[in-house]
Amino acid sequence: MDSFAIFGVPVFALAGFLFAAYAIVANDVIQTLGTFLSSNSKRPWVILWAFASTIIIAVMVYGWFFNSGDIAFDRLNQIPYPETGIQWWHVLPPLALLVLTRYGIPVSTTFLVLTIFTLTGGAATAGVLGGMLFKSMLGYIVAFLAAVVLYVLISRLFERWVQKTDAEDYHGNWISVPMVALLSGVLLYLLLIGPVLPDGSIENPIGWAISAAAAIAVGFITIRFNVWYVMQWLSTAFLWSQWLMQDLANIFVYLPRETVTMADGSVDVTFNAGLIIFATLLMLGLHAIIFAIRGGEIQKIVLTKTNTIDVRSATIVDFSFGVILLYFKELNDIPMSTTWVFLGLLAGRELAISIVGRLRGVGEATVDVFTDILRALLGLAVSVALALGMPWLATGQFPDLRQQILGETDTGGANEMATQGDVPVYQSISSSES
Repeated sequence: MDSFAIFGVPVFALAGFLFAAYAIVANDVIQTLGTFLSSNSKRPWVILWAFASTIIIAVMVYGWFFNSGDIAFDRLNQIPYPETGIQWWHVLPPLALLVLTRYGIPVSTTFLVLTIFTLTGGAATAGVLGGMLFKSMLGYIVAFLAAVVLYVLISRLFERWVQKTDAEDYHGNWISVPMVALLSGVLLYLLLIGPVLPDGSIENPIGWAISAAAAIAVGFITIRFNVWYVMQWLSTAFLWSQWLMQDLANIFVYLPRETVTMADGSVDVTFNAGLIIFATLLMLGLHAIIFAIRGGEIQKIVLTKTNTIDVRSATIVDFSFGVILLYFKELNDIPMSTTWVFLGLLAGRELAISIVGRLRGVGEATVDVFTDILRALLGLAVSVALALGMPWLATGQFPDLRQQILGETDTGGANEMATQGDVPVYQSISSSES
């Protein structure tokens, strides 16, 4: 099977990519496009798909031209391509993800897919899994606390107002221009500068003028539309781009790439341009299925949350989640579970709304929160079981958990038994120095 390839991609690598490209987005649709799909349920799915596809293409182009050909956005710097290529056991996690998604179980796609690569990467991935766990738990806590603070402040007035009024009544007018322009300006600033305060020592008046003009233009152009739908589509575009920059690594980890270790120790990852185009077209086709079925069974989780089918509440959720993902994307290049971040955001939101806004019972919200946590833990358990069990079935050896989680090497002789036949369990990074 290793010698058989399609467009230069080995068959197991292509199969893993296809399963991951569909299953990861299908499972994570609740956190990225769930509110978008639910609040735009009356619109044709083709329009929604075209909108999301445009963002995918924009992110791919941005990654290629402005990130030196790395459309994984540095998330694979510490996860090298397996020296023996993609094996059959690498393909099983996205297959398991398909099954879990079919039954509406949201799991961390990052852990489910990347754990098997980190646990079988040997010294090259030492400590990466531990870093992923810590960053994901930190993400949950930060998102939970941020949501509690935000919704304690706004739930009594805003969420009650949302529940008592109809979003369809708020059509564009001259008052909506500054609202849309302000949101557009903030999103442009976050995308171009990041979640940091302006640096007065760096003056770029032309750039500021262009950004301000673009934001104002968006405000005027959308005056004929419902202001809340405009702001939600803007927030969704921002959130979708940030999620792609975080989780494209989970999909493209299956495709061949060039990893170069520079003289200063930094790592550059580059994908072939033709391969990116081929992969992007496949992704767009697979995503059409997700939009055609309106998210599928897992979309029901979004529908159980307070006011999430309303475009106004969805706008706040999408914008908040996007800002948190942007912060953690800039923090370091360790992959993290965006699912955990989203569940933390929803948990803080639901508890604050139930206690302060009194829009649902506290007991009901608490049960909802713990149910989501149990689902996340189930996904983590499945990912670790697959990552340990599949290589063991093929090689007879277990990965070194101490090395992969804590970055410590087990001196008991495990590494001396790192290979079984021609298939290595622990692998070193394959790169050339520049």
